[in-house]
Amino acid sequence: MKKLFIILAIGSISFNGYSQNVDLSKFTLSNNSSPAFVLLGETPTAIYTPRNFKALSIHALNNFGESLSVEVTPYFLINQERRDRTYQKYIGVMEDPVTKEIKQNPFSGLNTTNISFAFVDKEFSGLTSKRKTYSIGVRTTLLRFYNKDKVHQNTVGMAMALSNITVPVSVLEEGEEAIQKYYNEKQDEINALIEPFQKTIKPIFRLDVAMGYSTLFKDNAISAATAKRFGAWLTSETSLILNEGSDAKTNNYFNFFITARYIEDGFNSMNQTDYFTSYYRDLGGKIDFEFGRIAFGYEYISRIGSFSSERSVGTVKFIINKDISFSGGFGKDFTVTEDNLLTIFGIHWGINTGNSKVKLN
Repeated sequence: MKKLFIILAIGSISFNGYSQNVDLSKFTLSNNSSPAFVLLGETPTAIYTPRNFKALSIHALNNFGESLSVEVTPYFLINQERRDRTYQKYIGVMEDPVTKEIKQNPFSGLNTTNISFAFVDKEFSGLTSKRKTYSIGVRTTLLRFYNKDKVHQNTVGMAMALSNITVPVSVLEEGEEAIQKYYNEKQDEINALIEPFQKTIKPIFRLDVAMGYSTLFKDNAISAATAKRFGAWLTSETSLILNEGSDAKTNNYFNFFITARYIEDGFNSMNQTDYFTSYYRDLGGKIDFEFGRIAFGYEYISRIGSFSSERSVGTVKFIINKDISFSGGFGKDFTVTEDNLLTIFGIHWGINTGNSKVKLN
């Protein structure tokens, strides 16, 4: 009986247990910014939809001591021990246990909801000194559609690869702690097995919504009056794989973005004390090419409202490793004056706090 139990346990663990944990922290951070930074207008790109697999992300711009944004994704910090916390559920592509039909949940992107906070010591036209500005932002994915057959095949391949990790009978007999320790020791082998299945599979289409609220103290003092800025925007992204069927370690993509924004801007000033609010509607788009660790893009946004202006910026991003990337932007920023040259660089750091592992079931 004991021998039979061990055999059953081996089968169970090989296909449904520890060996099928997927550590999402192994996936590459791709955030170029945060909604809190975008609202402040201090970011290389104003059009992006992040794929955030990190519980905590930090963004800093080229004036590193004067600008910082922190982004938190609650999904990776709460409900970590739930049994239904699966990779399939996170992606939203699952096999029906009865009909075996591959189904897709277009609202699964809601689990990527994140909150961001930012500080910028910012220059404004009409003012002789910088103003300390603070903002908060929130972002989520309303709709997300994958090539569900491709995602399912990739998930099955990952599960089969992980099933090659078997637990010795002696370890099984020692219990759960020994089994977990065994898998921790085998982590490098596990990572090597799943590496072929960790190519980025982007949604064919996704729709994000974001909003932010920001304030500044007019005289850089707590007792001073404040000015405010509010914005809300939608961003859609359509992605096409450029190297379908290739043996390359990464998927190369062409991405097309469309964005629409509404902004109430109270940061306008003609002197040191008098501020006024302007209202804008922005509409624009972006094209982006991803080739492995590097990506090039161009974005254009037209602004109409209290003042009319436009943003025309070329962007570049370089991935150092799965946690750190650099981005830059150069071009023409929104402004009603001749001083409209934008040159900005940023560093983005994803920190894996909490347990970001999900199961393949």
